[in-house]
Amino acid sequence: MRIRPRLLAPLAAAVLLARAALAQDFLGGEPGREQPFDVTADAVEHDAQRGVYVARGNVRITQPERVLSADWVGFSSETRQGIASGNVVVIEGDDVLRADVLQFQIDSAEGLVFRGSLEGEGTRFLMRGDTIQKTGDNRYVFDEGKFTSCKCPDDGREPWAITADKANLNVGGYGTARNTAFEVLGVPVVWLPWMIYPLKTDRATGFLFPQWGASARRGFDIGLPFFWAVGERLNLTFTASYLTDNGFMPSVEGEYVFGERSAGSFHGAWIDDDNIDPDDPSTPFDAQRWAFGLLHDHYLPYDFRFVVDARFFSDNLYPFDFEKYSDFRKDRFVESQAFLERRFGPLDRYGFFGAVQYAEDQQNPDDQDRDEFLLHRMPQLHLSGVPQRLDRVVPGLVGSFDVDYVHFWPRDSAEDVFDDTPLVNDQFVDTGIDAIPNGEERDPEGRIVRADGTVVLDNGVVTTVADILRSQPGALLSIDGHGDDFPPGPEGDGVFEEGEPLADRGHRILVNPRLSYPMRLWDAVEVNPEIGYHGTLYQSDNVGYADRHLFTAQLEVRTRLRRALALPFGQGSALHVLSPYVAWTTVTDTAQGGNPLFTPQPDVLQQRVRYLTLMNLSRDTADRIDGVNALSVGAGNRIYVPRENAEGTRLFADVDAALVWDAEDEGFQGVLFDGSAWPLERVRSRFNLAYDVDESELAEALLALAWSHEEGHDLGIGYRYVADAPRFFEAFLFDDERFDEFEEGVTSISQVFLFARWAITRNWALSYRMTYSFEESFFLGNEAGVEYISRCNCWAVRLEVEDERTRGVQFNLRYRLIGLGDDTVRPFQSGRTTRRQQFEEEEL
Repeated sequence: MRIRPRLLAPLAAAVLLARAALAQDFLGGEPGREQPFDVTADAVEHDAQRGVYVARGNVRITQPERVLSADWVGFSSETRQGIASGNVVVIEGDDVLRADVLQFQIDSAEGLVFRGSLEGEGTRFLMRGDTIQKTGDNRYVFDEGKFTSCKCPDDGREPWAITADKANLNVGGYGTARNTAFEVLGVPVVWLPWMIYPLKTDRATGFLFPQWGASARRGFDIGLPFFWAVGERLNLTFTASYLTDNGFMPSVEGEYVFGERSAGSFHGAWIDDDNIDPDDPSTPFDAQRWAFGLLHDHYLPYDFRFVVDARFFSDNLYPFDFEKYSDFRKDRFVESQAFLERRFGPLDRYGFFGAVQYAEDQQNPDDQDRDEFLLHRMPQLHLSGVPQRLDRVVPGLVGSFDVDYVHFWPRDSAEDVFDDTPLVNDQFVDTGIDAIPNGEERDPEGRIVRADGTVVLDNGVVTTVADILRSQPGALLSIDGHGDDFPPGPEGDGVFEEGEPLADRGHRILVNPRLSYPMRLWDAVEVNPEIGYHGTLYQSDNVGYADRHLFTAQLEVRTRLRRALALPFGQGSALHVLSPYVAWTTVTDTAQGGNPLFTPQPDVLQQRVRYLTLMNLSRDTADRIDGVNALSVGAGNRIYVPRENAEGTRLFADVDAALVWDAEDEGFQGVLFDGSAWPLERVRSRFNLAYDVDESELAEALLALAWSHEEGHDLGIGYRYVADAPRFFEAFLFDDERFDEFEEGVTSISQVFLFARWAITRNWALSYRMTYSFEESFFLGNEAGVEYISRCNCWAVRLEVEDERTRGVQFNLRYRLIGLGDDTVRPFQSGRTTRRQQFEEEEL
């Protein structure tokens, strides 16, 4: 023991007598086990008769594992008890205890604190109490306690806090509290007679922080989640929510891990919805609504991998009414699958994939959807081999293959569902693209021609056939379902349109072996010829046995050139890698109209995707494949620039360009561009373009540019254009408001999208995002928000107003506790759904 007196030096005798007592932990320890410590104080007094030691003024007692400091400390060697008062601070590891008065037992870990607080790395909480009693290692009892993770400057109000009349806490574990309330800015918002909550960063069972929000669609909602650490490999979170417009909604969410790499998660929710009337035609489903989602990733023995990715909803409006599954609002179908896969052979050259794929229609209302007759893949089996040398056959020869089997199965037969609608070629029911035989589809001019002689023009004006014939003598108009000589609307025209119900079921085997002989000439030119067989075998209920035999061939000649480019503004040089090529692709044509129809060709082909990657033409799996005889001249471009403040280079731009001519498809297919660029460290762009040479018009274009700043500023802007858009949505019975903008004959896409976030200060930010359609001039989505982040980065709140085509006007109040690994600069961006993040995820 060493004593360093500040003002009074002649205290050696008293200190020597104190050694035996001070050798024990001042907040606990084993009697008789001496530990080294330092004591400094302005003055030390010893009452030998009573065995009392008193240290005054700037008292500091130091041991290897803890430090106590106070204005005054006294203890008795007889009773083994001590008292410290005045600015008491005890530091033990990363934990800090502060108090006005501390009463402690020398020989044990027990103590009593008056008007104290406890904080540390073992828990992210700051804990205060009128009295705090230490009952064991890291165990405390609080009277009139207050607990928060916001360690902000004291301004009289806690940003948020949990209060309790009495609480039992295990630092690094969890706490239980009686007569407890959750306060925001000093105002109680939730009261509970009892609760349990975690007090550590590791998993611990207990209540989590309440969740609440407000929206025009759901009203006000509040939820109290309870986290259950079932075991080391399983977490469950139960949430009891109440929505003022819908009712009580319990839900459960789980996460689990097993083995070295396997993991999964699931979610389930149920509600007896007060806002649903099954007899109302606008809500043709039961009030008992539910949702379930599962993602299971299982690594099995022998290098097999089994994955389940599934979600199911009680009704088609569930994703629109509840936020959890809002990612699926724009999907035509909700798809689920389970698959088993494995790579095998030398260097994993072969692959096996077996899957069960199931889908439900979400485009139509529940009483008019396609669920009963959608074709599911039950199962699909696929075997593939990547290109590999076949030197034992012919030196230099390379072979690859794909074999695919699918059983197409519907829950019910489409011809039984639509027994009064024509069945065309035993393949499909001619209902029109909405799968509702009501004569309401539009013809190629955007008009609805009804059997009663009325005509709805593409601008919504209602006229008659007679009026049109008077203004346009000789014009012919088609009445849907009557099949006269004018190009008719989709319904009753005898031609399959995407969206009409497929009526057949059965099996399909696709075999696609390929042989190539890659060569390198003069050590500069790469030549790769390939031939292939594309055979399909069918066995269906309506058609019976059928087959299709196609042959494919490709020839690609490519070289690679490099050169240095001088960068502007004296920024040095860049490396440009240019890969010019000439490629020819052919697919033989054969009669296919009588074959079963399980996988139709899309109504509007994505020519840019097809012709920039020519194997998309030769390996098409559709049941109707047009002949191809295409010549493509193009180049790949990659530009590398020096890294900022680092060695080496980084990718600056990656751009592909091609000019395509197809003798089987009206000659020139156009000039195609597709690429991405990263001109600056925080700037990125995405762009593509397809120009129709024959029509001398732009067929497709996308230009998107995004910028972000470390302080929280974001800006993204883009434009998307598609000249010929497929028709997906029509006017459904009793649901005219859901897609009313699309009832005016929209046949192309011309949209601008914008996202901006302005961090006004470190604490305040404004944001705005929108998507606007120039076709028919309406907003697809519009959202404005204001965010506040607390000064100490422990919580954030966001108020947003959102107007989307698929759900109308909605007000949301979002509250988030942050600081435990969250993004404290953009706290709400990290919590948004990621599958369809507009611009950054969806477009870039």
